[in-house]
Amino acid sequence: MVTRSLRLSPFWAADLIAALVVLTGLCFSAPAAFAASPAETFVQQNIDKGYVILNNASLPADQRRQQFRNFMLGLTDTNRIARFTLGQYANGATKSDLDMFENAFTDYAVAVYESRLSKYKGQTLKVTGSMERAADDIVVNADVINPGAPSNAQPIKVAFRVRKTPEGRPIITDMQVEGVWLALSQRSDFTGFLQQHGGSIAALTDHLQMQAQQLHAGAAENMRTAEQKT
Repeated sequence: MVTRSLRLSPFWAADLIAALVVLTGLCFSAPAAFAASPAETFVQQNIDKGYVILNNASLPADQRRQQFRNFMLGLTDTNRIARFTLGQYANGATKSDLDMFENAFTDYAVAVYESRLSKYKGQTLKVTGSMERAADDIVVNADVINPGAPSNAQPIKVAFRVRKTPEGRPIITDMQVEGVWLALSQRSDFTGFLQQHGGSIAALTDHLQMQAQQLHAGAAENMRTAEQKT
């Protein structure tokens, strides 16, 4: 039997442009006449927070990573996204398998963000508006602009799906990059992996753990290099 390797795209594989998006916009700009909605303000504030954490060179790498992890857990509903990406395979899974997968998924997600943020500097995120799908379901649209790109280069179009927790707190549940909803795409990738591995959530969990370790190591090296240059 030919085993297909996990193709983590575009949710994580497209260098997770979401990392460029949700927390990389090292600055956030909006037109002067643009009145930000609460959901838009939520996105802006968290971009700033993520930037401050990852650029705090006074903290040891381990402490900085832990702060960033805690920040990400408060910003996104990783458990909800993790179960969604499993699709039908979540239905028959044991609680133990689900818990281990959710932990691995969270570690991997944080590692991807950290890795990409350590590489891409100087990006600008500009919110362009939002659309209310329901009272607790708002899509915030934005452009990611690279100041070093040619003047005629088109910005990357992104969007954030902002919903609310049962307590009424806003939280990000999905991101869209160039028209593709990322959690939906990852669900397709994970389904393909599971089909090739007998539906083993444990195998997928192990794969994500391995990927997370590699990404953490790469991010740490990128941060060391960047700090040496400053």
